[in-house]
Amino acid sequence: MKDYDLEIRIVKQKIAEAHALLSQLEAERKNYLTQLEKRKAFLSSREILDILESKAGRAGSMATVKRWADQGYLGDCIDERESFPLLVSKQGNKRFLFPRESVLTYLYKKGYLRPSYEVLDRVQLTRKSDCCWGIITSIERSDQHFTYQVQLEKTGEVLLSVPEEELLIP
Repeated sequence: MKDYDLEIRIVKQKIAEAHALLSQLEAERKNYLTQLEKRKAFLSSREILDILESKAGRAGSMATVKRWADQGYLGDCIDERESFPLLVSKQGNKRFLFPRESVLTYLYKKGYLRPSYEVLDRVQLTRKSDCCWGIITSIERSDQHFTYQVQLEKTGEVLLSVPEEELLIP
């Protein structure tokens, strides 16, 4: 004969344990997502070198980044493992992160982060499947990308915040 009371107690205990585990996992996931969002405000040395290579066509070295950091050009660095323990960390002794805006501002001032087009360049862009010509009237840096203000030649209309990817030089 079955002991229904014992089986019910065992199932209720398993449900309580599963609820506790679920609460713990949800809290951990929330902390993980928070750390992931905060991590986006920083760049590692490798990410800085990748930006240098993609934007300036310049292959830098870790020694260069370390020298810039030692001279204080990249802002205050933090240790990735201490600041973001839930994120999967890479191999290595120390992983320093630098404030994204400080790094990008420094690279822009040094000329390593340049827009593809200059003010008064004549560019071609596509709007509503029509090919248009325009003149760049201003440039704004948005993170490591640039947006442009373009005045259309045909209508005189000014387009704001046109991404670099939408423009072509004839």
